[in-house]
Amino acid sequence: MNGSHAEEILQKTADVSQQISQPVVTFRALTAGALLAVAATVGGSYARFILHTTRLDQNHLSMAAVFPLALIVLFLARPLKLSRGELIVIFCMPLIGSTMPTYFIGKLIANISAPHYMASPENQWTTYFETHLPAWAVVPEGQALRWFYEGLPRGASIPWDVWIVPVFWWITVVFAFYGCCLCLMVIFRKQWVVHERIDFPLMELPLAILEPPEEEGFFRIPTLNRPLFWLGFALPLFVIFWNMVSYFVPLFPVIPWKLPNINFGLEFQPMRVNLYPVVVGFGYFIKLDLLFSLWFFNMLTTLEVGFLNRLGFKTEFVGLHSTAPLPMGAQSMGALIVILLVGFWMGREHLRGVFRKAFKNDPGVDDSDEIMSYRTAVYGFLICGLYLAAWHYGMGMELKFLPLFLFGTLIAYLGITRVIAEAGVISLRVPLMPQSFGMILMGTDMLSQRTLVSVALSYALTSDVKTTIMPALAHGLRLFETLHTHRRKLLWPLLVAMVSGVLATFAYTIYMGYENGAANYGAIFTQDAASGAWNEMVKKSKAPVGTRWKPLSFIAIGAAATGLMMFV
Repeated sequence: MNGSHAEEILQKTADVSQQISQPVVTFRALTAGALLAVAATVGGSYARFILHTTRLDQNHLSMAAVFPLALIVLFLARPLKLSRGELIVIFCMPLIGSTMPTYFIGKLIANISAPHYMASPENQWTTYFETHLPAWAVVPEGQALRWFYEGLPRGASIPWDVWIVPVFWWITVVFAFYGCCLCLMVIFRKQWVVHERIDFPLMELPLAILEPPEEEGFFRIPTLNRPLFWLGFALPLFVIFWNMVSYFVPLFPVIPWKLPNINFGLEFQPMRVNLYPVVVGFGYFIKLDLLFSLWFFNMLTTLEVGFLNRLGFKTEFVGLHSTAPLPMGAQSMGALIVILLVGFWMGREHLRGVFRKAFKNDPGVDDSDEIMSYRTAVYGFLICGLYLAAWHYGMGMELKFLPLFLFGTLIAYLGITRVIAEAGVISLRVPLMPQSFGMILMGTDMLSQRTLVSVALSYALTSDVKTTIMPALAHGLRLFETLHTHRRKLLWPLLVAMVSGVLATFAYTIYMGYENGAANYGAIFTQDAASGAWNEMVKKSKAPVGTRWKPLSFIAIGAAATGLMMFV
């Protein structure tokens, strides 16, 4: 062994030893992270519902987490002597909090408050659903509900009491859902990070911010010391400032960011060409073969939809909040099922070890580098999953439909988490909602009215998912992998972020509703985002159907095509 190589090894060993000795889960890190998690939830709600501007919670790497991290590293890390581990903790907590407002808890509150407030003779909700609504799961009818949508009268106090029961029960199911997500990510972390070495491209940005500072650099973030960074920064900033002039001088020319669509014919959906600098930036971190696949299959989907239109293909079933048109959402769902099944098969040895450790405490399986033991993760997943099943059964969901719904939920959320972790797409939605998945397989003619009510209410928990906590947890565990410290303590930042974020989002969304009137919040509370689930169940009550073979065939086609490509 030559001297330089030995010196390098000694230096790495010293760096690891120093990192182990540095504090990670400290009181100040937890406090700062919790405050930023609350700020991310409140800021996301305020920006969307009150200002109607930036949507901080509409992608899987929110600037509400990245921007504060950059500011802390630049201005506070040195004077406060924050360790790298503390900075990772501080970043992961608002990353989790930013998944909660508007498209999760905001839509949840809209879903449980809409049945009584938006019911009318025209939409016939009262006729079909009123007698089957569980009183403990929805906001009761009355002036308190009306004030929430229309604003609090002068001198009146907020009637928090009418919210206590439904919010309490929904918080329990939210935490059970979060528990399932956390336990699943612990179970799969080693398989994804260590064995398969998934790239997690979205974490390249925070990892770049957390790089050790250069001795001769002006900025503590090394990337900021490179001229090429400032060139890339200046180009979109120039376009933004240039186009701002047109807001004040309408005749001032603008630099277009919406380019002409690509059209193949009248029957083909136009391919939109928009220039999003943030998408271009994150696309840099994605592997070229994956970037090509995203482009190629987008083109292929456009052509397939056009050919189906040319053939006059129609499907009467509507997949609410799913990828449109429905055949494409169904195909994608089939693809996700195969991707996950193949992933389970590839990780079968790891999963066997997890279950041996959980049920037999096999000493040959090491779980010391996880934030919780495999026994806790497996039993925690089972307990939280059973609570989710019991909760939906208590809402009225029949046992014959419940397994399909839960299986669809598992596939949807675990599937998009896997795709985000591997491909690094910053914006991704569930291709086929679990409610639609279950009703395609079973049909609606076998479902009771109570089940249809429970299906409509389930959209409060699994709805138009633009962000969800599972990818944030996967990214957090990926960052924890870079820390050489006792991992068990790292569970606390995740739990604190969940609790503080959920409570703050519920309280702030309800409070601002009474202050400003939730009817002014926008589409999530006033349009199909709130009423769509209930209108859809009315349609299915009026015209019940059996198994939908057309969408089911596309699920099979998507599964077969994906299986063939993975085999090749």
